Amino acid sequence: MSESKKLLVFLSHASQDKPAVRELSRQLRADGFDPWLDEERLLPGMDWNLEIKKAMRASDAILVCFSKLSVAKEGYVQREYKKAMEYQEEKPEGTIFVIPVRLDDCQPPDLTSEIQWVDYPAGYERLRVSLNLRSGKLASAPPLPVHAPSIPVVPTTSAQINPLTPPSTGEIKTSSGRTYNITGGIHAGRDVVLGDQYNYITQQAEKAQTPAEFVEALTAVKKELEALQQDPQRSGPQKQIVAMAGDLVQKAAEETQQEKPDVEGIQKWLQDAGETLGMLSGSVEKAAALGVTIGNLALLAFKLFGG
Repeated sequence: MSESKKLLVFLSHASQDKPAVRELSRQLRADGFDPWLDEERLLPGMDWNLEIKKAMRASDAILVCFSKLSVAKEGYVQREYKKAMEYQEEKPEGTIFVIPVRLDDCQPPDLTSEIQWVDYPAGYERLRVSLNLRSGKLASAPPLPVHAPSIPVVPTTSAQINPLTPPSTGEIKTSSGRTYNITGGIHAGRDVVLGDQYNYITQQAEKAQTPAEFVEALTAVKKELEALQQDPQRSGPQKQIVAMAGDLVQKAAEETQQEKPDVEGIQKWLQDAGETLGMLSGSVEKAAALGVTIGNLALLAFKLFGG
């Protein structure tokens, strides 16, 4: 593919998933790709069915976006997914063309079972690498952080333990096997324990007893993310992952300023931010602590904004 031609990426999705797909389109465009999104490309009077088929045929890659809603939905969206797989069959073996993208914890349909899927937004860096491989900008895939599971913040014990305040003695384990020690640190892998830093940012969350204090806590987390992003020891991919998490935290903060905040949206953005930082939890200690704090704030959001 020539240097001047941008990779044309078709975004196949259900209408219910439009908000997430709009954000994906924005990120792809910012990274130099040419996303094809129906609401941006279709003009009044066009035969939308014909134009979509033409766009899918002409695309260099098709992102098949799945969610619990779209997987269960009957009709055109299923036909579009099947058409994408037909075009995949026309490509040389091993060609990156159709890429399944999970927008939540749904189970992708069987028709994509032989193709590796990616989570969005947590796995965006991997998606970007795949598209660069497809465009020819990369000869091979560089090593990337493993996508760690989301960081649960609620203990699995039946005792009523405040997840924002680790116990003063002993240890607790979450369902992922992460262990909180008696000083409030978290074992983030490689036998690293985050003590003072974790305590500091946790205290920021503990102070959030009102919506205003909640916003202050988000601002403190955002500043920590900005500092981490500017750390000269961080690699380019690591900085981009931190920036993605920061954007999600910022969206949550902006939503809290609305007259009637969307608490589910706030929680989703914060959970996604925590999962995104989870990609770095084994290699960047501070990211693990920030991910836990963001997860705690996601829980607190319902209490403060869900009423």
